[in-house]
Amino acid sequence: MATGAGGRAAEVGPGASADDGSDMQEIVVSGIRKSIASAAERKRDADLIMDSIAQEDLGKFPDANVAESLQRVPGISIDRSSGEGQKVTVRGLGPQFNTVLFNGRTLANDSYGRDFSFDLLPAELISGADTYKTSVARVQEGAIGATINLHTARPFDLPGPHGVVALKENFETAGDDKQPQAFALLSDTFAQDKLGVLASVSYQKRSPSINSVTSDGYLPNVAVGPSSAPLYQDVYAPRNINVNNSLDHRERLGATLVGQFKPNSDLTITVDGLYDHFKDDADNKSLGLWFEPSQYTAATINSNRTVTSLTTSGHADMINQSSLRDTSTYEGGLNADWQATDTLHVVLDATASRAHNDGAGKSFFTVTGVPTTYSFTEGPVGELPSVFGFTPGATTNTNGAYTHLAQRSGSDVVDRVTETKLDLDWTPDYGLFHALRGGFGYTDRKRTTFSAGTLNVNCLYCGYPTLTPSSLLSTFTVKGLGGNLPTSFLAYDPNAYLAYLSSPAALSALDAAQNLAPGTSAANLQSQSQGNGFNSVANPADFVQEKVYAAYAETDFKGKLYGVDWLLNLGARYVVTDMSAGSQSRALVDLLPVTNDPTIYNAVYQNNGQYVPVSASHRYYSFLPDFNLTIKPTSDTVVRLAGSQTLTRPNLGDLRPVTSYDVLRPADMELSGGNPDLKPYKSTNFDISVEWYPTQTTMLSGALFNKDIKDYIVTTIETETVTIANSGNLPVGGFITGPHTASFAAARPHNLGNVNVQGAEVNLVHTFDWMPHPFDGFGVQLNATFVTTDRTFGNMSPNVRFAIVGLSNSQNATLFYEKYGLSARIAYNHRGGFLSSISQGYGGEPLFVMPYGQVDTSISYEIMDGVQILFEGTNITDEKYVTTARYSNQLRGWYDYGARYDIGVRYKF
Repeated sequence: MATGAGGRAAEVGPGASADDGSDMQEIVVSGIRKSIASAAERKRDADLIMDSIAQEDLGKFPDANVAESLQRVPGISIDRSSGEGQKVTVRGLGPQFNTVLFNGRTLANDSYGRDFSFDLLPAELISGADTYKTSVARVQEGAIGATINLHTARPFDLPGPHGVVALKENFETAGDDKQPQAFALLSDTFAQDKLGVLASVSYQKRSPSINSVTSDGYLPNVAVGPSSAPLYQDVYAPRNINVNNSLDHRERLGATLVGQFKPNSDLTITVDGLYDHFKDDADNKSLGLWFEPSQYTAATINSNRTVTSLTTSGHADMINQSSLRDTSTYEGGLNADWQATDTLHVVLDATASRAHNDGAGKSFFTVTGVPTTYSFTEGPVGELPSVFGFTPGATTNTNGAYTHLAQRSGSDVVDRVTETKLDLDWTPDYGLFHALRGGFGYTDRKRTTFSAGTLNVNCLYCGYPTLTPSSLLSTFTVKGLGGNLPTSFLAYDPNAYLAYLSSPAALSALDAAQNLAPGTSAANLQSQSQGNGFNSVANPADFVQEKVYAAYAETDFKGKLYGVDWLLNLGARYVVTDMSAGSQSRALVDLLPVTNDPTIYNAVYQNNGQYVPVSASHRYYSFLPDFNLTIKPTSDTVVRLAGSQTLTRPNLGDLRPVTSYDVLRPADMELSGGNPDLKPYKSTNFDISVEWYPTQTTMLSGALFNKDIKDYIVTTIETETVTIANSGNLPVGGFITGPHTASFAAARPHNLGNVNVQGAEVNLVHTFDWMPHPFDGFGVQLNATFVTTDRTFGNMSPNVRFAIVGLSNSQNATLFYEKYGLSARIAYNHRGGFLSSISQGYGGEPLFVMPYGQVDTSISYEIMDGVQILFEGTNITDEKYVTTARYSNQLRGWYDYGARYDIGVRYKF
């Protein structure tokens, strides 16, 4: 059944099942039990394998964040940003393999790939979420993992006047500020329920202060110590260590407006719109220590040849950097839902959406450094290292800091989507033949990106040539960070610092330090930046556009066999994808040494760095068959068998026909590029599920799944040689492979080989209604997912760096109580350790995330009719998030996101 009731695009909801054709699309209004019952009913009556989450009350989603609610679903685990759920992995397949729909439609978002950022949307705007784990032809293609469909409320779902107002205050252990949260929803129907209007608005603000200790990578197979007499050879050496504090200002405003018109009982017309603005402005202050392998004076290593302690000399870098994500999202849609005859149902849906992350040139990275010695000793696995042995006063002396790297940066992303769908559903119910569906869809998606930043002069002051004025500097202290680490260091206003570096006084000091004729540095700044100084200059834009034409047909057969109800859904989807991409590229022609800084090169590009347009196009065809068989051996038992072929298209960023020179250092030379000829991933899937529903609020289910994926896209690291003029007379050695050649580790995506992913899910939901008062208010939700693959990092071929990232087992346990006006829940989520990236950071080594568990809680109490007081806690045990390189003792990141609490009041009328 192509459900369009309520004015949504054709969705998979409860449709033609083995025993009825009920269409349940209701708004849940009575607490945890009703939410559980609604989700179980949608799962039981669907014609595919799926799981659902329903709101507990109008405008009250189970968690404050949509992704954090989804992680309670079997098979789903999440990635976090600043402690908030942001992206989802389903059945071991990462965010790019999962399609997220908004009321059955593609929604533009600010991601550089195909992954969807759930932190864009306030949870209060969402009334439910369905996770489709098997495929049916009427749902748009694109997901090998799962399709997640987010619902919003419609006025015809709740006739008559309704309203909700909620006010909360947010406070965090990682931060001193308290911030407001507010939500309001108003809905009414008029003219004998033929007209309806619903409006909702949500405002949220957070200001967490996040402490972290990070390393930008481990260099493999290097020698440490003087080149003439190295201390050790062929070791893993930490690239650096940073002590960080990030003050993260997050603000989110979302609103929906829906109008519905029902001129007669057969036709419903819906017009709806979404506005969302999300701003995340992070100001990061760091003490950075660079470990140049050739400058070690002492070191120790362990059995896996990792440097575990070292002493060196260099600079204590005072780093001030920012990142800005400033995204506005707009969506509007028109839906016509027509019951043309008793047996023919027609849904026409059109939508347009746009997301714009306005961040180009609005971030910065600045460094000033103090010369000093320092030592490093790694800590126990998962814990903080020790950093000590500084020259007295080195980290806080305002009179001893020297100028260094300075630049503005940032990127702009615009994603535009227009989409039109027509769905036809004919249900003649002739004997075994129950229904025939068909439809067409067209999606036009164009994503445009460009960066802006300092042009060619970011390294004008590299090498610490001149003193930074003490008037710009002050002492900053990281609060609450334990361990043997320096927590007080110099900080400054980066805008004032950049202004100083452009001043005549600073440029004259640079002339004197480098023995240049007066005015030389000012002339270099002017010529190299093309008159822009340290201001941001926009680079040429890249774009990737996809036009997708789709048609589908599917049919339902149903009946009884030996008294057992069954339903067989057979379907196929045919898709044509036209891809075009355009970019700008520039060719590297030389590398120049930097005075007084042997750790970095300056790049010289052809034609004075001018960009040259490049473009590419590609068309491919896809035929995607599927079947879903539902059997009901008893009235409370459902068995499902499913098979399908599905696809996931390449990440949009991987299709760009461009090469970027990312790292230009004597110890590490890296470039990256796209591949516009990439084919989509294609998977053959088989699933089996057994479900038992003894009561309305009790469910026990288990599922097995197997996915064989071919044309898997792998970013390979291969050696590429680039010709350079070598006007700086760089000596041959290391990555300088000849008098006029340099060797780069080149990262490019390719379609390589096949992969198998298989696993099992088990899920139990139970309410203890059979127990005596007051214990009959208790209930539990328990689930676990186990996933395996033949492509792990451990069995990765040395020639083809190919492994599944994001794959891990997960477990969830929730205990709740609901009675006497009290609704309370405590939930534990655990995700096993997993490979996050095959190659990340300096050295191209893997990045792993260690096992992580989090406890969340929520409590509400109805103090009078319609009025509740609320308390919510996230990560209440203050668990730390830890990442490592190849070995667990190679710390890459230790993050303290802290606990987050909300307290407030909610009024429903």
